[in-house]
Amino acid sequence: MILWLATRHPGIDVYRLVKAAYFADKMHVREYGRPIVGDEYEAAAYGPLPKVIYGLLRFQPIEVLAASSNGQLPFAVTEAFAVEPSRDPNPRRLSESDQRALGHGLEVVRDKSFDELVTMTHQERAYLNAEGGIIDYRDFFDEDDPDRESKAEDLAEMARYAVL
Repeated sequence: MILWLATRHPGIDVYRLVKAAYFADKMHVREYGRPIVGDEYEAAAYGPLPKVIYGLLRFQPIEVLAASSNGQLPFAVTEAFAVEPSRDPNPRRLSESDQRALGHGLEVVRDKSFDELVTMTHQERAYLNAEGGIIDYRDFFDEDDPDRESKAEDLAEMARYAVL
């Protein structure tokens, strides 16, 4: 996910990348009933924050050790917090629907300022319902969706088998 976003939006900063991931996951859950990578989103001070993705971008030891079984991380973060990929993403790791959702996430954040994104994400129902804790993917479904309950049940069932 990090590589896909960073190669499609050269110079993307860490903040926009994590917000693009959020909006991509939100779209993907709503349309396909599953998140793209299954990260946990914390309702943090500046909006939804994917814990593992952010940990990788900040080179947190546990995340790096878990991901580095394939060698060194394939990206760097500059002093200006831009994410620079060192290679292209593996096209077999993301489905067509994953990539469509990631494209949507990029479009949502592309022309927004930091403050606009903070305001926008702080108005998200999923963010508000989390009350500073972990965001529930079920809150991505529209409240008036007639299939909301069955989609939530399917999501809960799928979550038992999800692996990040």
